[in-house]
Amino acid sequence: MRSVSFILAILLFSVVSHAQPVHSPKARAEAETQWMQDSLHLSSSQLSKVQPILLSYQQQIDLNSSDSNRQHALMSEKDHDLKAILDKKQYKIYYRREKQIRALPKRDPNARHQAY
Repeated sequence: MRSVSFILAILLFSVVSHAQPVHSPKARAEAETQWMQDSLHLSSSQLSKVQPILLSYQQQIDLNSSDSNRQHALMSEKDHDLKAILDKKQYKIYYRREKQIRALPKRDPNARHQAY
């Protein structure tokens, strides 16, 4: 019986230790990357360029969570960086979605819902 409890404890620990917070910058960047891959049909070259931009952006957003001016500047930088990677049609779809998301009421940081 002890060995079963020990094995269950190890399995639980391994699952918990590898889990990342749902709203972490990495999780948000991965979700947005997945949306872009599914919706914009990124090439492998585009994907390799987009992933670090999205992760960096999400990390910077967290670091500047209390500075809305800096967050707006970061959004503009992100849009500019992605515009250089996406083709016109992809960017149009991306930007239309961004405008919709940015028009949503600001979310409660304690809320469980994420736009991405």
